[in-house]
Amino acid sequence: MKARFLIYNIFIFLIFGQVFMFGNDYNNFKSASLTSIQAFTEDLGNIVGASTLYSARVLGFGGFAVSYKTAYQTKPLDDDTIFNKNKAFGINYVQVETGLPYRIDTYLRAGGDDGFNVIGGGIKYGIRNVTDELYKVNIALSLNSHMGLYKYFYMTSFGAQLAFSMRLTNYMMPYISGGFDSVELRIKTNNDISLEDKSIFKKIQRYTIGMRFKIKLVNLSVAYDLYKERSGFNASAGIRF
Repeated sequence: MKARFLIYNIFIFLIFGQVFMFGNDYNNFKSASLTSIQAFTEDLGNIVGASTLYSARVLGFGGFAVSYKTAYQTKPLDDDTIFNKNKAFGINYVQVETGLPYRIDTYLRAGGDDGFNVIGGGIKYGIRNVTDELYKVNIALSLNSHMGLYKYFYMTSFGAQLAFSMRLTNYMMPYISGGFDSVELRIKTNNDISLEDKSIFKKIQRYTIGMRFKIKLVNLSVAYDLYKERSGFNASAGIRF
């Protein structure tokens, strides 16, 4: 009982507490330099494609899950003057997943804040037969895409991740994943008119280690994200059938 109480308190902090600590201020984009926008594109790409997975265990045909997710980076890159310096910034999502035949899951999600709106989705394929046995590894490949829109810019990203997870107990399942995203940000409005309609391209590397907890229908996860030059966290809370 004490362990469950501790788990729930961790999630309250990670999911709800961080919402009020984010340093998102996209209005600074309009006056940002090209160097700053390039760093911002990498920072934004890190969080937009984060928290798509919390396990390599696919749902299975007829399975269903819905969850509230948060992903945040501890601080922006040094050249990024758009996000608040030395303050965490992030994004929140609602994600819905369904299980299809042949070990395929599909998911859709939407989120955003401060005028920046994102929609995305993808598929997850179980590379090996699904198992719920203790100490047996599940492996999955995930492909995703996102589109984000703000009044001064819009962006698209396409990503792929390979994930591994294993059941340690009836409700604890650690997982790891690694992958990359290809991000394009198109500048719509900037004080420097020579930058308007210019596209910025970035390759995002992400590595994740986390723990999933399933207590009856409640599905929780918390993870640490490592990017090329920064790190962050993601968490998920929902129900899974």
